[in-house]
Amino acid sequence: MQPNDSGSGRQPSEAGREAVSRRNREIAPGRRQISEAIGQKVLHGFLQNRHQTLMPLSISLGRIADAERAAIARFAAVAVRAGSADAALEPVRACLIGFAADAEMLAAFEAALQSPPPLDAALGGLTDPEVALIAFILCLVAARRAGPAAGAFADYVALHRGLPTAAVRAAERRYRT
Repeated sequence: MQPNDSGSGRQPSEAGREAVSRRNREIAPGRRQISEAIGQKVLHGFLQNRHQTLMPLSISLGRIADAERAAIARFAAVAVRAGSADAALEPVRACLIGFAADAEMLAAFEAALQSPPPLDAALGGLTDPEVALIAFILCLVAARRAGPAAGAFADYVALHRGLPTAAVRAAERRYRT
């Protein structure tokens, strides 16, 4: 810093003025649009990564034990019956297929639809938190078409199984609508 001619203050050096002016200068409109678009894409990617850690983009039932898959199949039938069964059946079946349910699991689901287990038995089979979260997701899928009773049932399952609030909100963002 060098003193100015009047001696009352100090002015930045030539290199300092260049650095200050470069940081504070106005961006050209075209560059501003590009800068904003890149910033939005970076923020969107960051938020997607954050949500990916809370709620995986894909769920694979193939890596879950057979007993837990059977419990999910029985619970899926209960979720379908929580609201209007006719409306919720196909979305839940499609969801199970999308989650890589094998033929044995789909057969267990069909059998449970014919004779649904009692609610306490269906909820009792959801001992693992990951399995309980998948069951909650199936409730959300059923609630899309089955009406408000199925939506209330999904909320009940989340509370009953003590699912973390962040996981519930992430699942709702992805599967409720």
